[in-house]
Amino acid sequence: MGDDYDNIPRLTSIRSYNQLDNIFLSKGDYKKCSEFDTNPTDHSKPHLLCLSLTGNLQNYEKLNFFEQLNSYKCNYLNLWAYYRYSKFDKTEHPNIRGLIIERWKESGKLQVCDNTPFVLYLSSEDDYIKAKRLYDYALNYYKLKERHDDYDIPCTSKQKEYIRISIELYKSIKKECEDSKNKHRTHCKAYEVVKEIHPDDKLLNLQCKKVEDESLFSRGPHNRPGQMDALQRQQQQVVRDQEGGLGHDSHEVTESSSYGLHSPSGSHQAMVTAVPILGISSIFFLLYKFTGLGSMARNLLRTKGINEMNSHEGMTHELLENTYDDNAYPDITETYIGYQAT
Repeated sequence: MGDDYDNIPRLTSIRSYNQLDNIFLSKGDYKKCSEFDTNPTDHSKPHLLCLSLTGNLQNYEKLNFFEQLNSYKCNYLNLWAYYRYSKFDKTEHPNIRGLIIERWKESGKLQVCDNTPFVLYLSSEDDYIKAKRLYDYALNYYKLKERHDDYDIPCTSKQKEYIRISIELYKSIKKECEDSKNKHRTHCKAYEVVKEIHPDDKLLNLQCKKVEDESLFSRGPHNRPGQMDALQRQQQQVVRDQEGGLGHDSHEVTESSSYGLHSPSGSHQAMVTAVPILGISSIFFLLYKFTGLGSMARNLLRTKGINEMNSHEGMTHELLENTYDDNAYPDITETYIGYQAT
């Protein structure tokens, strides 16, 4: 499948991840993140990630931009955290992994949003990519269905391809996860959640009834190298505004940013970059020490011993404006962050 098939800026998932990048960046814990502020002129990438993460955790109750799936926002926060981790050079991974796990633990939010999924994603980037694509399709389904299925609005060829590949992915994951030996893999856990959200294989029924003539549009934003650098510059401006007394509201979050999973290693190559596989004992240690599973296990030991965990309104003006067609917006800046899948 094409590596950038989900690189469609106005997908709900992409807009939501971009909100996680920036909306509470200026509300992050500057004191706890100061150790990562090593650049005297501009804020470093680890510092900006720390501010975004702590800002999101401190304002977790306000992360209400996942529309119909707001109750699953913790799942998407974990996906976002791993994506941001994956964009760092491998030599930085130990420090960034520690940053995310420790700041999450210190936030006091483990009871409302556990970081166990993030830790489990560390064991297999391939499984993470499948999980993210599946979760994203579950989120994007609502508006895609409303526009292109219910209201017969023509799709672009890229939207049609996104739906086709997402359906193929769903089928392949469903088949793979029918084997009980795979039930503990992260994408199979994601599949079980998505089945609850969209029962009866509803995601297989989405279709584009018409495809528009794309020759009407001459250009649009394109994915290109340097996207994470663009995110860093954007976030640095947010922080400078805050430090200058302008506050977060003075800096508009760019909606044209794309947040698929393309090139998670930070390069723009169309290939899967394997994350070094942590030993099983290391994963268990991280889960026990730094996630909600640790306290859960201790409580179980104190009580019963170790037991196995059993596991819209009609067509509105907003709908017309909130299009997914990146080519239909030729005036939007072409600099946006790639979050599409590898």
